[in-house]
Amino acid sequence: MKKPVSLFFLLLLSISLFTCRKDAAIIGKKLHIKVFVKNLEIPWGMDFLPNGDFIFSERDGKINLLKKGASTYDMVMFRFVEVSEGGLLGIAADPDFSNTQHIYIYETTTADSNRVVRLKLENDVLTEEKIILKGIPKGFNHDGGALRFGPDGFLYVGTGDALIPNLAQDKSSMAGKILRIDKNGNAAPGNPFNNRVWSYGHRNVQGFDWNKDGKMIATEHGPTSEFGWCCHDEINLIEPGKNYGWPLALGGTEQDTLTPPLYHSGNDTWAPSGGIFINGPEWTTWENNFVAAGLRGQRLIRFSFDGSTTSVLEKNDTLTGVFGRLRNILQAPDGSIYFTSSNLGSTNPLPLPGDDKIYKLSFE
Repeated sequence: MKKPVSLFFLLLLSISLFTCRKDAAIIGKKLHIKVFVKNLEIPWGMDFLPNGDFIFSERDGKINLLKKGASTYDMVMFRFVEVSEGGLLGIAADPDFSNTQHIYIYETTTADSNRVVRLKLENDVLTEEKIILKGIPKGFNHDGGALRFGPDGFLYVGTGDALIPNLAQDKSSMAGKILRIDKNGNAAPGNPFNNRVWSYGHRNVQGFDWNKDGKMIATEHGPTSEFGWCCHDEINLIEPGKNYGWPLALGGTEQDTLTPPLYHSGNDTWAPSGGIFINGPEWTTWENNFVAAGLRGQRLIRFSFDGSTTSVLEKNDTLTGVFGRLRNILQAPDGSIYFTSSNLGSTNPLPLPGDDKIYKLSFE
């Protein structure tokens, strides 16, 4: 099934747009945003293959492949998933994809759980090879969905508390955790509790990435009503075995053995989802910053850190309210940035014409 890709439908937003958003960090460069793909059903996971092909998921179950240089994409698989905050979520290509042709996905099944599945892409045909991990608790909300290979070659999985907050404190449960597994779904060597758990005490993890020094930063959704608490979305420095506090403490109030966030939103609401570190000198002062996509916040949120990545030096908001709810973000091998909108089905804001979309942010 082929659909058009708007590779040259330019929005031509200049750096003045970022200036009015109090984020004129890139001075003297001409920054452009294009609609890369449109008319999607809540695009969620994205990744690039070694040959430049682009693979991406839609939450309703579609997996699509856009060949490098092509003007249309093909749906290469449809998954039967349960959609609420769950569905077909993260997608990650094997770092050794050239030899294995493996693609990994995180999905909410219509049966009893979230799971991680290994697929194989050969001659542009995608087939299921193996369910490598199942039994991750699911809920109508709080299903996590982050999926990415770390610099150590292991697969990291962000999960939610499945609307049962105390599961986040149960180290034998996979809910409310960041998991670290091998390519067959087994606990990776060196995990702190001799199981798949890498860190715990999380409410809902939908994004993470590593900087050049191997420091891992994750986004986390703060509460909306639990215990009368609100907001306090988080940016966390993830370290093995650490307890990030949910539901024992509101973000920023952690004490004793609980690990506080590097930064939290206070009474503001970001609803942060995907996040990446920006690489490449062309991004000047954005380089080595962590950028998160905000859903309710309707913006990209950029953080700069001190040299040890143990404190936030500055936070800046970009594109506030321009494209509505923003879901995920990815940097391509050529250094350009791709981010997705998530407005379909929303009433605040209403979808824009052609939503949902994947946008490309680059210099030209």
